[in-house]
Amino acid sequence: MIKTIGVVVKHGSTTGYEIARKVLEYGSNVLGLEMLLEEEISVDINWRNTFSLGRDRVDIIMVIGGDGTLFRTLHRLGEDVVPIMTVKAGRRGFLLDVYPEEVFDRLRDLVEGRYRLVEYMRLETSIEGRYTRALPLAINDVVIINWPSLRTKIIRIRINVDGEELYRVEGDGIIIATPLGSSGYALAAGGPLIDIDLEAISLVPIASIQFNTKPVVLAPSRRIEIEILSESGPVACIVDGQSIETVYPGEIIRIGRARSKVPIIRFRYVNSYARLKYIE
Repeated sequence: MIKTIGVVVKHGSTTGYEIARKVLEYGSNVLGLEMLLEEEISVDINWRNTFSLGRDRVDIIMVIGGDGTLFRTLHRLGEDVVPIMTVKAGRRGFLLDVYPEEVFDRLRDLVEGRYRLVEYMRLETSIEGRYTRALPLAINDVVIINWPSLRTKIIRIRINVDGEELYRVEGDGIIIATPLGSSGYALAAGGPLIDIDLEAISLVPIASIQFNTKPVVLAPSRRIEIEILSESGPVACIVDGQSIETVYPGEIIRIGRARSKVPIIRFRYVNSYARLKYIE
């Protein structure tokens, strides 16, 4: 039984704040739920009960915003993810399931059990070299790319899969994407659109100058190592377009399927290829 909902809102969003105020009042006064507001935005929205994202336990987290708000929320939660309900208050996105005008109806559906829980795979990423550091889990993609501030024009990296060299990339970088992320940057770079009912990992080189470095789709159990070669400059490793880490020559980026998935609450059926209409 759902008793507690934690509400996360896109910072500075007038639309998001308006939706949040209505949701907090409706959930508390009409549905009898314990509605908690993320404490970091409690100064912007006057609400009596707050929670700390990633520390305080709730039954459901409602994210009001766009893809960026959802990704930042997931990164802060890490492995400990509860079911996520998403409300559009930003740019359109495949995972943003509820429109503002229907949010009260969907809250009732949630309380009465009229929804599906769909789990999406994620990627775990770590960097080994000068020191070992773990990056946030990726629901969309991990991008290794040249970065203007690093003054690296062409990056040179070696891609190993399960300990064997697949190929070397000389160019702008490479994208490692989940099926969900295959409809984003990876698709724009020439990669395939992967059915979200599958578990797979796609590798998509970006503007490689070598003919043999083509996009590859791997089984989800494969372990990927990306070595920054000595003749390369530093590169940026970017998770879901949100978290950025500088990686230096000689360091190795390790990527594989994460143990935990992301449970997203869905109120309508959307087939895998309907994602195309969300692509701008």
